[in-house]
Amino acid sequence: MGPSKSSEHKSGIREPTFSHNPVKQGNRSNDCVKLPKPQVYLGMPLYNQTQFLPQALSSILAQTYRDFRLLVVDDSTEPGPQAIIKQFASQDNRIIYMKNRSRKGMVGNWRSCFQQAGKPDYYAWVSDHDVWHPQWLESMILALNANPEAVLVYPRWVSIDLEGRRHPKKKPFVFSTGGLSEAQRIRAVCRDAPKFGYMVYGLFRAPALRRSGVFRRVLFPDAILMHELCLQGHFIQVDAELWYRRKNAAFSIARQKRSLFVQKPWYLFLPWPLVNAAALAWNTVLQPPTRNWRYRYGGAKIAVSYLLRQLGRLGEGSWIGSYHEWRHAKKPWIKKLKRRLKNRRLSKAA
Repeated sequence: MGPSKSSEHKSGIREPTFSHNPVKQGNRSNDCVKLPKPQVYLGMPLYNQTQFLPQALSSILAQTYRDFRLLVVDDSTEPGPQAIIKQFASQDNRIIYMKNRSRKGMVGNWRSCFQQAGKPDYYAWVSDHDVWHPQWLESMILALNANPEAVLVYPRWVSIDLEGRRHPKKKPFVFSTGGLSEAQRIRAVCRDAPKFGYMVYGLFRAPALRRSGVFRRVLFPDAILMHELCLQGHFIQVDAELWYRRKNAAFSIARQKRSLFVQKPWYLFLPWPLVNAAALAWNTVLQPPTRNWRYRYGGAKIAVSYLLRQLGRLGEGSWIGSYHEWRHAKKPWIKKLKRRLKNRRLSKAA
C-alpha cells in the first residue's frame, strides 16, 4: 500500500466511514481474491490534483482484489501530481505512470487511459479525488462474473464534501436492467437513467467498451457512451455503498467545453442535442460495429429518443440560450432585457 500517511501529504481530510460488511457474499475463506494473471485495468486520468490524490491512491491500492494494474495518464500542467504518483509507484509495482507530451483535455485523456491499457478483460476509470471501499473492485468483478450478459457493473455511491463528510441523505439512485428484454433495456436507459456521470465510473467489459467508441468527441460523452453500450448488454448495480464521490466543481456547459477539449471541434458551436443525436445515429445505424440489423434498429430508436428528450435544451450553452434558460432568465441578455422592460413599466407608472 502506498505512503498515504506520509507527513508530506497530510491535509486534514477525514476518511469516510466504511460499513464492515457492505456486500453479502457468503462465507469467504480468504480476505483477498486473486487470479493467476492480471486481467483488470484501472485507468486514472490525472489533471493538476494534489490535495485528494494521496487518499484516492491509498483507497485504490487497498482493494481486497489485488490482481489489477493502475494506469495513471497525467495531463497536468503542474509538477505536483507527478511527484505524488512516483512516490506511490516506488512502493507498489501495480502502478503504471505515463505523462502526456502535450495537453489532451478530458476526452483525449480518458481515451488514452483506455487505449494504453491494451486489451484487458475488465476496465474501469477512477478519478483522482474520490474514495473507494476496500471491497469495491472485488464486488464488481464478482457481479460481472455472475452476469455473463452484463457489460457494466457499478455500485451505489455516497456524495461527500471536500472535507470527506457525507452530504445530507438523498434518495438513493437505483437503476439496473437485469432481467429486462432488449427493448425494455433500451427504453429504460433512454428514459430512466439520468446519472450517466456516475455510471461511467463502473467496471466495464473492455471489448464492449471498445465497440462503443470509448469516449466520443462530443459534449456529454458519458451519456453517449451509455446509450451506445446498452445495445450490447445489461447494466447491473451492486446493492452496496462502495464509492464515495467528492464533487468539487459545479456543472456548466461552458466548463465542459473548457475541460473536455484542448482544440475544440468545429461542431461544438452547433446545438449539442442535434450533434449528439447525429453522433448516435452515425455510430449505431450508419457505421455500427456490427452488421446485425437489430443493433441498427435499436440504434435508430436510441437516436430518436435522445433527440426528443433533449429538444427542450436546444441552445443551452450558447449565447441564445435554451427554453429552460429563457423561462428562468439565466442568460445575461435576457436579464438585461427583462430589467429594461421592468424599468420602462416603472417609469410609465410614475
